[in-house]
Amino acid sequence: MNLDNVKAAWQQQNNDTGVAITINQTMLTDIKLNKQMQQLNNMKWMRIVESLAFFFIIVLLWQYIVTDFSLSAPKISAFVLNVFAIVGLAGNIGQIVLISQVDYSKPVSDLQKDIYSVCTHKLQLTKLLLMSVPFYMAYVFIGFDLLLGVDLFQHLEQHMIWFYSLSSTLLFFVTAYLLAKLDYKNISLTWVQKTIQFIVGERLVNMAQFINNIEST
Repeated sequence: MNLDNVKAAWQQQNNDTGVAITINQTMLTDIKLNKQMQQLNNMKWMRIVESLAFFFIIVLLWQYIVTDFSLSAPKISAFVLNVFAIVGLAGNIGQIVLISQVDYSKPVSDLQKDIYSVCTHKLQLTKLLLMSVPFYMAYVFIGFDLLLGVDLFQHLEQHMIWFYSLSSTLLFFVTAYLLAKLDYKNISLTWVQKTIQFIVGERLVNMAQFINNIEST
């Protein structure tokens, strides 16, 4: 075998190797894409289930409000919680729309941005719903009225009313502060990372860290 034959053989081997690498990369991309499609599909079904749950909560709370309507603590509490339920329903419908609009034919980088938008939307919605935490007494008032037929507020002494009012106000500011910190820009904080990962999964955490690295350079 002369030198030209050796060169030709090496060139052919390099071409075959390049083709094999391209095929393997394509297969790997397809596998990742299918996995993302499955995850988004599961997420969409979860949002549909949550939307139905919020819808029934809204209906039940509204029926509770209009039945023997009065400006009592349980009725006002039901109205407040109904507002959060409406926010939850609207947010879930919005996320279903976002997921449905994801175009899997886009380049991988653009597809990742779309998925990131979906995850970010879920995080923002969860933060809004968590703002109901300071209104914890609303659950108590409704519970007492439904289970015992008692308007608890009417039986509270003045100092207890002040205590619950101040505790709710303090809890509101603490919750608002923590939720303001709950952002991908603060993903380096351990509690932020773990909380976001619990809410929307590890995908957003990884994307947030990647985006942070880009923005910091």
